[in-house]
Amino acid sequence: MANKDDLIKLSKGDNKAKSPVVKKTVEKVIEKKITPAEERDIKTKAKVAELLQDVDLEPKKDEELLEINTESKGDVEWLGEQVSKLSEENERLRSEAALAKEDYGKLFEDFQKLKKGDGIVLTNTIDDSTLKAKITQLFGEIQANYLAMGRNFVIVPAAFLNRLILFFPFLGGEKKF
Repeated sequence: MANKDDLIKLSKGDNKAKSPVVKKTVEKVIEKKITPAEERDIKTKAKVAELLQDVDLEPKKDEELLEINTESKGDVEWLGEQVSKLSEENERLRSEAALAKEDYGKLFEDFQKLKKGDGIVLTNTIDDSTLKAKITQLFGEIQANYLAMGRNFVIVPAAFLNRLILFFPFLGGEKKF
């Protein structure tokens, strides 16, 4: 029969066999503090490994390497062809430079004329008096707006108007500012 202690344990629910508790000793690992430079190096190595994971870093085999032709051409014909090609290119560049000089000369002359106040020679079918009337009207409107609004323009109208006078010298008589 069951003895009295077993019955008490059974009624309390302590009938389970208890296994001895074994305490595990955990060794504390002392972590070395990482300096910012070491941390940066670790991150850099990780990033490089990540970026190079798909790259083949094996050197190419000898058959895949590019070989440089070390043979000297030695051909007088080849050398003559190269000289003639270079001469043709040189002549083409000289002719382009001469054209550019001519264009620059023309532009410079036009600029000097504008600076002197000679104005632009218009070669349109519009007669001179109509053109003058329309330009004078435009000049008057811009000047009226400038004088009415004062210095609140986003553009600099005085410079614009002076520029108009530079291109169209007859506007000089209309200037009020």
